[in-house]
Amino acid sequence: MVAKSAKLRAGPISCYQRSSTPLLLHITSNSHDISSNNPFTMANNPFISIRKYIKWGDGPAGENTDTLVLTSAAKYFVDVRIFLPTSSTPPPNTIESLEWGFAGIADSTPGQGERPAHTVWSHWVDSKTTEEVKDEGDMYPQENGEVLEYGSMVNPAKGVVEKYEECWVDLSPRVIPPENGFISWVMKCEDVERGVKGMVIRIGECIQGVLRKGDEVSVGRWIWSEEDGWRKAVDIGGFGTEVPSKVLRIDADMKLGDKKKGGGGLEWECVEAFGWG
Repeated sequence: MVAKSAKLRAGPISCYQRSSTPLLLHITSNSHDISSNNPFTMANNPFISIRKYIKWGDGPAGENTDTLVLTSAAKYFVDVRIFLPTSSTPPPNTIESLEWGFAGIADSTPGQGERPAHTVWSHWVDSKTTEEVKDEGDMYPQENGEVLEYGSMVNPAKGVVEKYEECWVDLSPRVIPPENGFISWVMKCEDVERGVKGMVIRIGECIQGVLRKGDEVSVGRWIWSEEDGWRKAVDIGGFGTEVPSKVLRIDADMKLGDKKKGGGGLEWECVEAFGWG
């Protein structure tokens, strides 16, 4: 249902094109498979994933969302799915344009013999519910670096549980100058009395987060480029005003245990800081 770390990975995020909205992620023609001796194949490294398609039951494969998943070294994840723009979809950066946003922690069991790799994703915060739910699937890495995931879950179009197949592509993070290596961190906020739960993750040139305050939901996504620096690609429900502004500074030195204030007095704490490469 969300991304997973495979033995092979497919190429770098080198272009984020805008086509009526700033949401579409594209893998350019210079994408490549990364061999098993590359540091990105190490199981404990953070990774970036996009969904290529989903297939329900015996129906055709298709994709009507821009789905980006960030998974940290400690297996925290943020999964945000935005409807692709069509003449009938809601305007961008409205709550109606959000298909799903959730975050939590993943627990993976490696495959062995005929048994496939299996992952359980625990949703700590979810745009669809205030309950802590779980979903799970079996993963089958493909020779081209893609990963096929099989499982069963509620089909949102029908409201019934159906078998599904998803195809995921894991992408290479980038080093952002003047940083000397790959950077990843995870920040969380929680206020039980106010019904607040939020998580934001950075991996390389991507930052993405989900926040719930009672019945209010917000999500955000930023992409770094040499031309624009940190560009806001998604901001639904005012997420950009909730996250501490200092996390978008290129010289932000995030350390485990750091606490920073966001909008509305929310306190965000760094629960993971990781560098590699």
